[in-house]
Amino acid sequence: MHRRPLFRILFALLVVLVTIPAVAAPRDKAATKKIDEAINQHYFATAFDKAEAILLGTIKACEDKCSPEVLGRAWMYVGIVRGSGKADMQGAKEAFLNAVALDPKIKLDDAIANDPTKVAWGEIAGTTPTPPDKPTGTDPPDGGEERPDAAGDMECSLEVREVQTRRAIPIECMSEEDPRKAELRYKAFGSEKWEKLKMRKSGDGFRATIPCEATMLSGELKFYVRASDSDGVVDQFGKKSEPIVVKIVGKTDNDPPAYPDKDEPDRCEETVTCPPDFPGCGAGGAAEPTRPTRGGSGWGSTCEEDIECEAGLACRAGSCEEGQSCDADPECTDGLCIEGTCARGVAEGGGGGGPTGPYKKFWVGVHGAQDLAFLSGDQVCSNESLEGGEWACFHKGNDPRAEFAGQEYALAPAPQFGGGLNGGSRIGTTRILLSFDYAALDNLTVGLRAGYALGGNPSDFLPVHAEVRGAFWPLGSPRKGFKPYLHFGGGLAQVDASIEVTVRDCGSVFANDFDPNVNDPTIYPDDSNPVRPVRRNYLDPNDPVGTVTEDFRQCFNGTSPRPVDEYGALRLNAYKKLGQQFVTFGGGMYFGIIQEFGVLLNVNAMIMFPTTGFVLEPSLGIMYGF
Repeated sequence: MHRRPLFRILFALLVVLVTIPAVAAPRDKAATKKIDEAINQHYFATAFDKAEAILLGTIKACEDKCSPEVLGRAWMYVGIVRGSGKADMQGAKEAFLNAVALDPKIKLDDAIANDPTKVAWGEIAGTTPTPPDKPTGTDPPDGGEERPDAAGDMECSLEVREVQTRRAIPIECMSEEDPRKAELRYKAFGSEKWEKLKMRKSGDGFRATIPCEATMLSGELKFYVRASDSDGVVDQFGKKSEPIVVKIVGKTDNDPPAYPDKDEPDRCEETVTCPPDFPGCGAGGAAEPTRPTRGGSGWGSTCEEDIECEAGLACRAGSCEEGQSCDADPECTDGLCIEGTCARGVAEGGGGGGPTGPYKKFWVGVHGAQDLAFLSGDQVCSNESLEGGEWACFHKGNDPRAEFAGQEYALAPAPQFGGGLNGGSRIGTTRILLSFDYAALDNLTVGLRAGYALGGNPSDFLPVHAEVRGAFWPLGSPRKGFKPYLHFGGGLAQVDASIEVTVRDCGSVFANDFDPNVNDPTIYPDDSNPVRPVRRNYLDPNDPVGTVTEDFRQCFNGTSPRPVDEYGALRLNAYKKLGQQFVTFGGGMYFGIIQEFGVLLNVNAMIMFPTTGFVLEPSLGIMYGF
């Protein structure tokens, strides 16, 4: 058996180091900075809409790259902005639910939360806050014309008083006063202005739709409808001093509003402000990243990515240092020229890669692999087994005929003493592999592996490894950070695994009795070397050699009067010859140290044929993307 103890120890250590990593949250620092900006700069300036938009944009840009504690803190402040800033207690509670779900240990910032908000927090977090001294005030109605003498019997189709955010609100109104025209006025939550919609005639009624812009934020939406003829207002639904109030909430069991004869409109897309200097966002606060802008971190400041550093600097080993100056993008081989300095790994348009640019399309790698085969067999070194081609046996060197060491075993064991073994795993061949993969999609790669195998049987081993494979990456293809994957494929390879067995050889009894200083052709004819027996003389009944042939034949047939212990015990290496084709499936984990370079831990589960066998093949390697 070939022993490689040092290689196995190093391989095991590398596996442990890769499979027990510490998972980082690379955007925590930038997210914390934006949370503080939303509160300290906008909330305290009573720019509540701006503060909420930045907080929601930060949450969205975080994706899975912020810790639950930071995301929970952001949601907690969303609740404070909604509750203390906008008097939207329902919206505040929804935000608090998200905060507590992400971080059960989170605490409310009592210093800036008012008493009603503290009560709302207590209902969600299970605390007992101090009750408010006085009830929350209401938004005073705007002044305007009133028509107390108007009928006020108008009927409108909006029956629910609770609507989900980002839903347009179609309204149809009917009046028995035969008006010539109708007008709907609404005021969105947080707005100081009444907006006006001219209703269009439809059959016997009038129709208008309150747009999604009025339902983007949780809170109270107010509206009323006036119908008029040439003499003025003749009918109304609600009025300016007593408007109809609809609660806009994040989730409701009510059906979405719709015209009586039509389906409800689709829910509108969410609009949030994505902070332009936050990782994952583009210039101008666009939700989809366009061209990134640089942050304000100066020389020596800690950083994680180039764009966190101010112009002229780049992130080197976690610190903002002098970077490569540039005038145009082509001067930067691995990124963009942003404000006069190359930013590594950053590409315009995103391409699914966020702040570190699009995923790399081409990947090359080098890997070391170790085969573990599962073996079982009986009489594996017998004539019948060796002639079948699934096993090959070789002398280990302890044979009294010393020149046999390393040669293929070609004699004959005593019956039932041809070497047996129990099932189990055995270390087999070792492989050095090169890989090439192409990212056809962000979560799908196809590729090749080719290499050379070591440690096969000495006689007829095929050392070539050729494999095609496809891989699915549920969290996106290789890039910075941890990316798991599943793979499948097939190819050409031979897996050999050896195990030491002991046989009782019928011919070895003569070698044990033989005087190596005497050349006796009666015992060993046709051979000038008296130590090397000629096997055909043992087995060919037409070539008798007296008592030697008879003694050997009795041993070989199992009829010898000699005790089996008298026959020589030979220790052989028995190789199971699996392959030479295989199908494979498995998975692994890629850890990107930087955007274009990382470590890959892979496990192949291989089914070999036509000589059937099961093999596990773990491998460890490095990959580079471009």
